Order: sequence, then structure tokens, then C-alpha cells
Amino acid sequence: MRIDLALLIMVPVMIASGQFLFKMASKSLTGQIGRDLFSLAFNPYFIGAIALYGLASFLWVIAVSKTDISRAYPFMASGFVIVPIIGYFLLNETLNPTFFLGTALIVGGILVISLS
Repeated sequence: MRIDLALLIMVPVMIASGQFLFKMASKSLTGQIGRDLFSLAFNPYFIGAIALYGLASFLWVIAVSKTDISRAYPFMASGFVIVPIIGYFLLNETLNPTFFLGTALIVGGILVISLS
């Protein structure tokens, strides 16, 4: 597999995983801004999410250095598919038929752009 394609797949997966960690971190929030900001600063889920986002950003720079941004950026849309699937399997969130229609359109769009 080409390195640029591998990175274009890995980065959205890392961002989606970071979103899951942000959701897990949010479970400790109390609604008191000052206390919540302090609490998040030491929350392992939050720290993990920030680390994933940071690493993903570095990998994204490498990915776009190897391909046109107009071809690379649509891969980021795969996060709109990955995040709800993570929510379904790990957080027992529901997915409706509209999600599946939207997912088909997103995946189709990514395929069309990547093959152009």
C-alpha cells in the first residue's frame, strides 16, 4: 500500500478515535466551567485525545506533502462514518436508516474522488 493512501486512511481513524476519547472525557464534566477545565487537564481520556489529534496532525502534513490536498481532504469525510459506528459499538448509540444512506453517499463520494 502506498504511504500516502495509508496515511489518508489512518488520520481519519485517529481523529475518530480521538472523538471517542473526548466523549469519554466528557462523562466527568459537572457543568462548572472552572472545575471542568481543571479536571479535563488531568483526565487520561482527554490527554489521550489531544495526543491522538497531535499525532494525526503531523501525519496529515506528511500525507498532504505526498498528494494533492483536493484529493486528500475528502478522506477526512470518512470520520463522519467512523465516529457514529464507534458510538454504536462502544457507546450503545443508535443508527437509523438515514445514517446508512448518508454513509453510502459519503463512501461513494470518497471513491469517486480517489479514483479520479
